[in-house]
Amino acid sequence: MDRCKTLPIVLITTGCLLSGALVGCSTDKLNHPNNKASTLAGESTIHDNIKSVIENGKNSNDDLKNLKAQLEKQQQQLETMNTEQQALQEQLKRQRVTLNIKPAVNANAGRTAQGIASTAYIAFLEEENQFTDIEALAAKEVSVIPNRETSLTVHIPQDARFIAVKVGLRYTKKRSQLLIPLESLNFDNPLVLNIGACDVNVTAGIEPELATPFTTKLKYYQQPLVSCS
Repeated sequence: MDRCKTLPIVLITTGCLLSGALVGCSTDKLNHPNNKASTLAGESTIHDNIKSVIENGKNSNDDLKNLKAQLEKQQQQLETMNTEQQALQEQLKRQRVTLNIKPAVNANAGRTAQGIASTAYIAFLEEENQFTDIEALAAKEVSVIPNRETSLTVHIPQDARFIAVKVGLRYTKKRSQLLIPLESLNFDNPLVLNIGACDVNVTAGIEPELATPFTTKLKYYQQPLVSCS
C-alpha cells in the first residue's frame, strides 16, 4: 500500500525534474542566438563608424580642394582687376599735363635788366605743321610775371600728338617757342619751363629716351645765348 503511494510521488518528481531540464535547455538555446546577434550588431556598428569616418575624410579632402580652387580663382580675378585698374589710372594720367612756368627776375628783359610781363600760349596739335598757328589754336593763355611761378593742369585732347608752347618775348622768336611730342612727356612729373630774358628752357618733365630726335633738337635749340637778337 505504502509502495503504491510512493511510486506516483517519485514519478511526479521525476517528471518535474525532466520538465525543468527541458525548459532549461530551451532557455539556453534561446540565449545563445541572442548573444551572437548582439555581438554581430556591435561589430556592424563599428564597421559603419569606420566607413563613415573614411567617407567624411574623402569629403573633407574634396571640400579642401574645392576651397583651394575657389581661392586661386579669386586671386586671379583680383590680379586681373588690379592690372585693369593700373591701366585705367595710367590712361587717366595721360589725359592731362601739369605745367610749372617759372619766370626769372629778368624774364622778358632782353638787353635790359628789368623784367617785363608777357603771355604764354599753350596749344595741343595733331600735326607738326600747325606749329605756326600756336596762338590761334591755344587751349590756354597764361600771364607771365617776372619772378612769379605759375602752375596749371591742362586737359589733353584725344587726337593730340604735340604740346606747343609760345611765350611772347620781345627780343626773340624761335627760342621762345617749343614743340614737344606728347610721347616724350613724363606724366609722373610736371613739365617745368624756365623763362629767361629772351628764351624758354625745359628743365624737367620729359623722358629723352622716348623721343630721341626731339631731344637732340631741343638740346641744340637750348644752347646758351650769347646775346638777345
